[in-house]
Amino acid sequence: MKKFISLLATSLVLILATSNASAIPITGVINFTGGATVTHTPTEVTAVAFNNTFANLSDTLVTGDFNGLEGVAASFTDINVAAPTPYSLWTIGGFTFQITSIIQNSFGSIPGLGLNFALLGGNGIISSTNSAFEDTQGTWTITANGNSDEMSFSSTAVPSPAGTALLGLALLGFGFARRNKQA
Repeated sequence: MKKFISLLATSLVLILATSNASAIPITGVINFTGGATVTHTPTEVTAVAFNNTFANLSDTLVTGDFNGLEGVAASFTDINVAAPTPYSLWTIGGFTFQITSIIQNSFGSIPGLGLNFALLGGNGIISSTNSAFEDTQGTWTITANGNSDEMSFSSTAVPSPAGTALLGLALLGFGFARRNKQA
């Protein structure tokens, strides 16, 4: 029983020390809308040139650590699909999103309606000038519908499961300790 309590106390201290030793992941979703020109082949987007600074949408489309940035303009960098990654895509309120990969890329038209659509998206890293936040993996999507130059953009932070992994390791340790005690 003493070994079990000792193992429990050590695991708890390890989890607390690890969680306090690092910054917290960025969480939330941020959406933008604005004008852009899409360059494309018949089936893929090759570039996106942002015509103006994109603005955030309403409060319902800004969540998590991005709260408070509603209505604030973001600075976007034009996208060249052939350019090597990573490169910065947008900056707003101390946050920066850096593209690390492009996974979705399509351009097409809707038969019978004569409307075009574009979809571009992938993965990236969201970072902050605030040292309380650690760089966090995220996803990004740009969509354009119709024949206008209006586009919408969405970024979602996807925190790494470090805390869950530590908890899993602690539980594994408990299992092994119990197994050794029984043997």
